[in-house]
Amino acid sequence: MEQARYFRVPDLPGVEALHARFVNHAYVPHSHPTWTVAVVHDGAARFEVEATQQRADRGELFVLEPEAVHTGMAAVPEGWAYQVLYLDPALMFEWDERDGAAPRAARWVVFRDLALRAALLRMHAVIGSGVRGLELDESVAVAVEALRPHLRPGPSALRGGHEHAAVRRAREHLREHWDRSVPLAELSSVAGLTRFELVRRFRSQTGLTPHAFQTNVRIEHARQMLSRGVPIAAVAAGCGFADQPHLTRTFKRAVGVTPGRFAATP
Repeated sequence: MEQARYFRVPDLPGVEALHARFVNHAYVPHSHPTWTVAVVHDGAARFEVEATQQRADRGELFVLEPEAVHTGMAAVPEGWAYQVLYLDPALMFEWDERDGAAPRAARWVVFRDLALRAALLRMHAVIGSGVRGLELDESVAVAVEALRPHLRPGPSALRGGHEHAAVRRAREHLREHWDRSVPLAELSSVAGLTRFELVRRFRSQTGLTPHAFQTNVRIEHARQMLSRGVPIAAVAAGCGFADQPHLTRTFKRAVGVTPGRFAATP
């Protein structure tokens, strides 16, 4: 049986969580603007991240950097159950109380760490119980502290080397016009590349096609609007989706829960 619950922590902006069990659900290639820190407590999941194939089994953890393009699906017939912590990158600086380059993940994606696993499970139990205040704050702080050994300093290396200027122009155009249909001919004109060359370079450097990239941006805007209490139908129209069912299908494939479930999160 598949089930998923999404949590936003009102007292801790930038901290969200997902508790889910999936069997048939499969994430499409997508990314998050946050750190993704997951603990698998049943079954096994397999996923692709930055052109590498990964598998996380029961008891294992995985950490994804912000904007890392990834998928996700069951690796065994019974599926997988996991709990995910999403952390705004700005919080790492705030809690660290130091200046410097944004941290990066260590060389491994999937690993075992009993102390970190225990801290994450404790934190998720507190989040799931609805407890607020000092107990919640401390549980998150302890989990973040346990995560630090698995991070290393330095700016994130761009997939595929230095960003091509044409790809940068295309990305900026899609971000600026995220709520309307952008024909490939228009995008290639902005980028200064042929349509085929643009798609090839764009996917090589971002891990997504231009359409998937724009969809990812739309999903992020939809999350923000839903968090503010905007009705789902208005979110669908405002974010450029054909209708509410279109938003629902696309949103769940990227976030793991429907817009209705996400909006109902306290």
